[in-house]
Amino acid sequence: MGLHYKMPEEYKGGYRKRSNKTGYDPRIWTKKEIEWVYMLKEKGLSNTEIAECIDRDITQVSIKIKRVAKKDKGYNRRHVDEKYSTNELFFDMIKPKSVLDVYSGPESWYFKKGIKLTSNDKDKNYAANFNMDALEFLCKMFCERKKFDLIDLDPFGSAYDCFDLSIKMAKKALIITLGEMGHKRFKRFDFVRRYYGIEKLESFTSDKLVEEIIKIGVRNKKKLVPIFVKDWRNISRVYFKIDSLNVGLDEKIKK
Repeated sequence: MGLHYKMPEEYKGGYRKRSNKTGYDPRIWTKKEIEWVYMLKEKGLSNTEIAECIDRDITQVSIKIKRVAKKDKGYNRRHVDEKYSTNELFFDMIKPKSVLDVYSGPESWYFKKGIKLTSNDKDKNYAANFNMDALEFLCKMFCERKKFDLIDLDPFGSAYDCFDLSIKMAKKALIITLGEMGHKRFKRFDFVRRYYGIEKLESFTSDKLVEEIIKIGVRNKKKLVPIFVKDWRNISRVYFKIDSLNVGLDEKIKK
């Protein structure tokens, strides 16, 4: 995970002279570096992982994160509250009987929903049904011919590699958190250029990413209809209802 979010070298500041207090040559914190730390923290990376991404000591990172958090206490709470309230609205709308939570975290949001839940998280410290790499997990589910009313992809970064299999297995709905949006803040196009064909900042929108995901749905003969598109700082979350591409024709036949 750390390598995927390796901070660009140009974001690093210069070095001050070593002091007796620190015991090392302290690197100056730049605005870009602090923003990178903020982005990684919002994605859920641990302080150890963040330290690896920005080539700093874990102590330096821990102190800086505490200071950054004091400056903006309310944002993350608002984001989480809106995410969970939208989850609730969509859940009530879709009424799924089975859910696949691919990146469940410490405890899946669906755990107490009274449905058949299959959960996974790579972290073996989490009490999920499986503790596997997300793509390997989806390959396993697909090979076992599993189907789910709702599949939720809520990664720390991008879940692009998981889109195709998730669309194949989802029957009623698909939820995707677009961690790729975090790259926009730093005007980095390497990932989105390759996967979404985005070359300019003005094209770097959640709508553009949604368009590309809908195309993957079409290749799988499914119509992905975005019901809710939530844009927060550095991240977006999209709630898709899934229909057959021939839903119009199917309705005419029924009549």
